[in-house]
Amino acid sequence: MTLHPPKPRLALSVGIVGHRPNRLPAGAWAEVAAGINEALTLVSAAAQTAWVRNREFFTEEPPALTLVSALAEGADRIAACAALENGYSLTAVLPFDSEEYERDFNEASSISEYEGLLEKADRTVALPGNRAPEAFAYETAGLTILGNVEILLAVWDGGASAGRGGTTDLVERAAQDGLPVIHVDAAGEKPPRLLWFGLAEFACAGGGVCNLPSADLASALPGIIENLVRPPSDQAETAELSRYLRETWKPRNWRPEVPLLLALLGLRLLRKTDFKPTEPAALAVVFHSSAIFPPPKVTEPTPVDALSPATLAFGWADALAIRYAQIFRGAYISNFLFSAFAVFAAATSLVGTRLFDWPGWPLALLEIAFVVFVFVNTYLGRKRDWHNRWRQSREVAERLRAIQPLRMLAQDSGASRAGEATWTAWYVRAQMRALGLSAGALNEARLEEIRQTLISIVDSQGAYHTHVAALMRGVEHRIKRLGQGLFGFTIIFAAVKIVTALSGFDLPVNWQYVLTGLTAALPALGAATFGVRLIGDFEGVAQRSERTGAALTNLANALRQDPPELTILRSRARLIADAMLGDVSHWRMTTETRKLVVPA
Repeated sequence: MTLHPPKPRLALSVGIVGHRPNRLPAGAWAEVAAGINEALTLVSAAAQTAWVRNREFFTEEPPALTLVSALAEGADRIAACAALENGYSLTAVLPFDSEEYERDFNEASSISEYEGLLEKADRTVALPGNRAPEAFAYETAGLTILGNVEILLAVWDGGASAGRGGTTDLVERAAQDGLPVIHVDAAGEKPPRLLWFGLAEFACAGGGVCNLPSADLASALPGIIENLVRPPSDQAETAELSRYLRETWKPRNWRPEVPLLLALLGLRLLRKTDFKPTEPAALAVVFHSSAIFPPPKVTEPTPVDALSPATLAFGWADALAIRYAQIFRGAYISNFLFSAFAVFAAATSLVGTRLFDWPGWPLALLEIAFVVFVFVNTYLGRKRDWHNRWRQSREVAERLRAIQPLRMLAQDSGASRAGEATWTAWYVRAQMRALGLSAGALNEARLEEIRQTLISIVDSQGAYHTHVAALMRGVEHRIKRLGQGLFGFTIIFAAVKIVTALSGFDLPVNWQYVLTGLTAALPALGAATFGVRLIGDFEGVAQRSERTGAALTNLANALRQDPPELTILRSRARLIADAMLGDVSHWRMTTETRKLVVPA
């Protein structure tokens, strides 16, 4: 197991779209190849510079650069050859299975070149396209490339599209999606230029390629790549990222308040993991086995050293989130209870000194100790930032979990093209960049496997949310009833004092002091239960889990009826990810202001 959460390797993928030989002038191939080579060389140099500048946030491995290509004749293959010569790895995204795609090429030399490049590719994604209509298959392959790269290399003549999914269509789509485009003139007459909405002073994505600002490639590319791969520029975000990457695993949890509360409320028994939590590597193995994270099936436990950094990143984030959740929640439970205990100690001191001649100082000392604990507990909680460390770790884990359904279908995660605003989003995206596309043939059998896996993931998440909703409603109901009972007894004891005073009946002095102590202590304990409910937001958590669980159940029911088709499964996967991320986003907003404070 790693000593700290794994850093991502700096990785960058460049996609290639471009014309086939019928729109590439025969005399321009050398100039086009030179333009592509220049672009790839500049990307490599800029990535190296960005890695050196931001080295503390990445592994010691040099940048991993990948060209993603459909390997069609013409521009795709020119770029693939240039990429391999420049030290890039090659990922092939094919519109059909490899044998069917080979029918696109008529000459033996072209087939031989295609097969040679396919052998040199580190990974191949074969999409389940068919020839009716084949334009849709080419478009799907092109959009898959756009969705999984950070920069697009476009060998384009500037002319109209020759058909659906052609070069012009894909360049226009890239412009609308905010993807930086390196335009290599298909005629070889102009030097490569960078086209990107972010070059404008007040950037706005969504326009056509004709409206994109352009810049000299050599001068603009380093800044753009720096912007794409670096962590957020906000100093607070980078400081929190650095802190996260220095986190260490502690095998014991010293805050038992939450599991003890659940046990006292009769909602569940104490568990070994409440005090000796599951380590990150074990959580990573479970996550690995529940997804297609790299392999389609897991038949035996996977050795930890065989797990991908992204899988280990999930294990660390999940483990830290569990730990800091228990610490933070335990801290605010203790704050409210110890504040009430301080009042209870004062009331007990009053009764004890009057009835039993107890010395007042021990209970006064105990009262001071309770108050001091509350202040020290709050100080440590804010200094060590238990609240944010819990929220951020959980967000990283859930973002990685939500990407599972997308990645197994070679689908983009929908992350920002212009750099991430938070370190959590940056970290997840950086880990996924380093992981690369999930290779394999997305044929009917494989899509059926994925459909079943999606059902399993959704069922598991739905069951989790159903359990959480029931547990949180139980906590809310029982703490609420406890608080109501405490205030109810306060009213009864106060009423006894009033009735006896009005009726002229004199209670024994001892009972008067007991009633006074109870009417002072019980409301304090009742207020503590309200404070625990307020910060814990058990009702809100239950409602969110019920909504998310219902959405996931509907998706599971839909998946059970769906045919194993790529377009349908991608649509479902997007809805699954949106449901899971929507729950995380809402949770993050509602917990943002619920920080550890001194009850006052």
